Amino acid sequence: MVDIERASFLRGGHATPRMQNRGGAPKSCRFQFDLKSRSILAVVLISFLFVIILIVNLHATGLGLGGLPHFDSIRPSGSAHGSDFGLALHPEDHVDRDATTQHHSWIVTKSLLSPDGVGKYVFQINDQFPGPTIEARSGDVLEIEVLNLSEESISIHWHGLHMRGANDMDGPVGLTQCAIPPGGKYHYKVPIGDQAGTFWYHAHSEAHRGDGLYGGLIVHDPHPSGSSTHEIEYDAETLLMIGDWYHPQSVDVLAKFMSFKSEGFEPCPDSLLINGMGKFECSHAVPSQPVNCTEVSKPHLKLDKRLRYRLRVVNVGSMAGITLTVPDALLHIITIDGGLPVIAKPAASVGILYPAERMDMILTWEAEATGDDTELHVELDDEYFMEPNHALERIQSFTIWSGTLQKPSTKDGTDKNPTLFSLGEIQGLELPQPLPDPDHKFMVWSVVEVLDHNHGIPQGVVNRTSWQAQSTPLLALPRDEWDEHQLVAWTGPSTSWVELTINNIDGTGHPFHLHGHNFYVIGSHAGNGGWDYYNPYNNAEPRGGPFNLHSPLQKDTVYVPAYGYVVIRFLADHEGIWALHCHILWHQASGMSMAFQVFGDEHQALSESEGASRVREYCASLK
Repeated sequence: MVDIERASFLRGGHATPRMQNRGGAPKSCRFQFDLKSRSILAVVLISFLFVIILIVNLHATGLGLGGLPHFDSIRPSGSAHGSDFGLALHPEDHVDRDATTQHHSWIVTKSLLSPDGVGKYVFQINDQFPGPTIEARSGDVLEIEVLNLSEESISIHWHGLHMRGANDMDGPVGLTQCAIPPGGKYHYKVPIGDQAGTFWYHAHSEAHRGDGLYGGLIVHDPHPSGSSTHEIEYDAETLLMIGDWYHPQSVDVLAKFMSFKSEGFEPCPDSLLINGMGKFECSHAVPSQPVNCTEVSKPHLKLDKRLRYRLRVVNVGSMAGITLTVPDALLHIITIDGGLPVIAKPAASVGILYPAERMDMILTWEAEATGDDTELHVELDDEYFMEPNHALERIQSFTIWSGTLQKPSTKDGTDKNPTLFSLGEIQGLELPQPLPDPDHKFMVWSVVEVLDHNHGIPQGVVNRTSWQAQSTPLLALPRDEWDEHQLVAWTGPSTSWVELTINNIDGTGHPFHLHGHNFYVIGSHAGNGGWDYYNPYNNAEPRGGPFNLHSPLQKDTVYVPAYGYVVIRFLADHEGIWALHCHILWHQASGMSMAFQVFGDEHQALSESEGASRVREYCASLK
């Protein structure tokens, strides 16, 4: 076993945390027709009639529109408020076809929208917010041409995909990519490989994710058997991208956080959205933060109570965890993050799902759930809400409408006290054999620092390093050209097992995401009134008890509890510089990030790889 000594990686010991209790068309038109015009009109009408007949016949044969698979689920932004926010998925178009290369052309813009009734400049992809939902199957390759017509430099990350052989397509600006400038183009080539599950894509540049640059990415499993998720029957699939929402632009929210006046308290969100739709009560707006607000009807979710649904849920928010409740149903979690199977108990309420985490669950209706008053309750976790926002409705209810002629009700609040299944109780599947011992051990300390020498400006920190993007991505450079803001651990030149201990010396938790890999969570512990950290370099028993090496959870995003730790193990088996960062947007954007270099050379890093050459070529084209 090769142990990397703590002193060589810690860069000066653990940091001092903030000491705080964070717990129009014309009105009329006249047409004049001559004989030629009338003939043309007749041809058009006959053609239109033919198309209608063709469509009807295709549907009658079960082929749909030409029998073509749905690669994008399209719903234009600006849908009528009070409408259905559900995004139906189409696994039937993917599970029985051969793997293919999908080609997509995206135009990114930023427009004034009112997702919850309040105006804000929001990113759109092909005039959609959220962006188009990509549906694929294992083995597909996504080729996506991105044209950036916004006024900001952007990039896209494919959250949860391993990106084998495509580290330069992973998206993080400063690590593996130069940002796509206004008016610029970038061609992403995204290999899906053998993965299947619920993924998503989002901006990995500045704080653009908070302004709506995200969308769903669903990879269907083509194998009809041999997968635990196929042992559970269901009739339909729906995607729910749920998250907190800020009315100011994200650059302004970040500036507010990174001010000495904030004292490290994160700004509280203003609202919540489901698939880009919500409702803000204009009467709740406060004078200190005026908004351009229009009263809108609350959106609803249309589900057929005769069916069992697979709900694919993604927390797309910037900061808050979420808990979901359907009082008249049971929610049975079958996978988490990127299709990773778990053991969980059915319950009417499940949570907390932290930013970037995903869960797939089967919704089964109770026998008495026959009316139209069933609701989906969404609760934003208040762990980070130390700065009050009296305009926020932290718990909101959305009618689940079964499609009768009655108008969906709009009542708020919960009527029952349903049983809650905590995501902390999820169990992993039994492994064929225990996890092997690690070849490398690393330990890091995460914290938001508020220090005098930094003029009281909060910074996200990992091992006394606050990450900042270099102008030339690290992938294209040897190590001696990396600056002091880069903390990158090398796992060696060959495949190895890596054990990482993430100690959290903050008074609130941090959901950490590792790019390019799934990992096993072998230990987790929340502090009991003090810094209950774990040091893998001494022989003391972990405060949270022995490691679980037989049935650990597999994840790609994990919540590290306040004043506690998480220990993970992963197989570092494919080349790249892979980011590890907190997924709370304000922590990530203020520096709580590091990376792992897998393979390559200790000094040249991966600067001589094919991916590095592509990075240099693209970055040079921007000059």
